[in-house]
Amino acid sequence: MSLDKSEEGIRKVGGFSLIVAGFVLFLFFVALIFLQTSPTLTPEMVLEDPLLPVSLYALAAFGELILMPGVLGLYYALKNVKKTYMLMGTALWLVAVISFLVSRTQIIALASISGCYKVVSSESLRSAYLVSTEHAIELSGAFAEIALMLFAVSSIIIGLVMLKGVFSKGVGYLVIISGSLTLLGTLGVILEPLTILTLFGLILSAVWQIIVGFKLVKLD
Repeated sequence: MSLDKSEEGIRKVGGFSLIVAGFVLFLFFVALIFLQTSPTLTPEMVLEDPLLPVSLYALAAFGELILMPGVLGLYYALKNVKKTYMLMGTALWLVAVISFLVSRTQIIALASISGCYKVVSSESLRSAYLVSTEHAIELSGAFAEIALMLFAVSSIIIGLVMLKGVFSKGVGYLVIISGSLTLLGTLGVILEPLTILTLFGLILSAVWQIIVGFKLVKLD
């Protein structure tokens, strides 16, 4: 399948973006293990010591932001295979990234009220801060779940296109499996089965992003 030479720069930028995004996701998981913390937040965690959760969410936001040029690189590499499917997958991916960023900024913005929470002596005011923070965390979680589901569906669509494109079938199946596990795990938050599937799905996502990123960089 011939590729448009004029789009080579976009594909390479997209490839580098996917590589970085994959490594950032790995770094996020390593940080969670090394710091012995959980991505699940409580109001007290955010208000009493915001540095750690805000730093982790800022790292996640950076990794998710650079997925935008990544999917554009994928689109220009695969649009000649199934353009309609790639338009669908790209649109869902971009909406997922926006939802991720909205989720992360909900937590990052809470750092600004941490100082006020620490100095107030009134129990009623402290309770108000805790309630407001809890609502922000819940809203952040809702946007994150929506983002994960959209990203998972997008990955499945793009993985199916990869089976007939410039990538090997093994890579295509890896992307599909990753998206399927992430989707099932995210639905598990609602349906209450094993949400550990999301973790496996995201780890595989980091793997395929790096593999596909290197492939995109080498395409000519």
